[in-house]
This record gives sequence, structure tokens and C-alpha cells, in this order.
Amino acid sequence: MKTLRHLLSAALLAALSGAGTAAPGPAGDGPTYRIVGPDGKVTFSDRKPTDPQLKTHQLGQKETAPLVSPATQPFDLHPATSLPPVARPSGNDGVAPPLDISGKPFPPGLPDAILDVLVHQFFVQTMMETCSRLRPQSTDRYQGGVRNWRDRNAEILDKSNRITFTRFTGEQRDTLRATGRARMAQLIPSRDLPEAERVSWCDHASSDLARRQFELVGDLRVAPILFFQMP
Repeated sequence: MKTLRHLLSAALLAALSGAGTAAPGPAGDGPTYRIVGPDGKVTFSDRKPTDPQLKTHQLGQKETAPLVSPATQPFDLHPATSLPPVARPSGNDGVAPPLDISGKPFPPGLPDAILDVLVHQFFVQTMMETCSRLRPQSTDRYQGGVRNWRDRNAEILDKSNRITFTRFTGEQRDTLRATGRARMAQLIPSRDLPEAERVSWCDHASSDLARRQFELVGDLRVAPILFFQMP
């Protein structure tokens, strides 16, 4: 009996001494992200994806609306003649609006307007570089067309750049650039196309640029930039 009581006492002491030590958690104790792909498929990961086409939400945190509206069709470089609809979280669906670097919600449509300017900038620059490689003898014409475009749209370009670097966080700027390049890539001819087709594209694109088909001035999509009051 003494031996049995001794063994029970030892077991009780061992249990009590281990009660204050928490069992080690699983290896993946970090944040978990719920990811919705373009096809609607839902997956989970412990790493936040960088693809702007994926809708990501960290579990356990309040969901924030996307910074910019998702693209439903290829971007149209021609000026918009009407204001696009602006979808804003209602506040009753558990989704918070995106916040700027100061913690305030962005004015309606401002991030999308900045993105529109970025797409135009990326397109004009890439067009010049692509066409100059295809037709080096016409490089001066391409560069001159881009300079004229920048001069005509200088006010909007300057204000858009200042807003981008004063009101957006570094991560938000990265999102804008990645999304802008993805949308711009749909407008540039593939390198797999025959050279003659790409040269023809350059002729049409540079002519449209000279005819002011890609102007930011008068494009109502960038109206939120013009109405925005700089501090």
C-alpha cells in the first residue's frame, strides 16, 4: 500500500508540474488568408498572395473593400464621356472602405482614377519603347509624340503623381502599379505576332496618340483627381 500511495503521489506531482506548461501550438500559428480566385474557387494559405487578381482576406480581421474596382473587360484608352459608377461599401455588410495613409477613407473613385492615369502612362511609355525597337528609324517621331502627350496632360499627370505619393501607402502603390501593368499588358501586341502586324499596330497607335485619342484631359474617369483638394 505504501508503494502504491508513493506512486500515486509521484504521478500527481508530475501532472501538477506539467499543468502550467502550455502545449506547443501547430507550426502554422501565423495569419491565415482566405483567397478567392478569378473563377470563384476558395483556398486558404498562410502566405498573402501578391496577385492583384486574387481577393484576399485575413481570417479574424475585419474585411476591407478592394482598393480598386475589378476589371470586367480590357481597358479603354479613349476618354470616358460619362462618370463610371463607384461602388462603395454600405457599412452594413461587414466590409470597410479602403483607407489612405492617414487612416481616412479615400474619396469616392479616387484610387480608380489614379489607376486610370497609371494605365495611360504605362501604355504610352511601353508603346514608345516597343515601337522604337521595331522601327529605330522612327524613334524621334515616337518620342516626340510621347513628349507632346505628356505636355498636353501635364497638370493631371503631376497632380496624380503627388496624390499617389502623399495619400497611398507603399503597399497600396505596389497594388496600383501591379494592377496597372496587368491592364496595360492587354493593350500591347504580343511578341508572338508577326513583325509586320506589330509594325502596323505601332503606326495606328502612334497616329491615334497624335490625334489625341488617348487624352486624360476631358476624360471623366479622372474627375476625382481634379476635384481632390491637396493639403
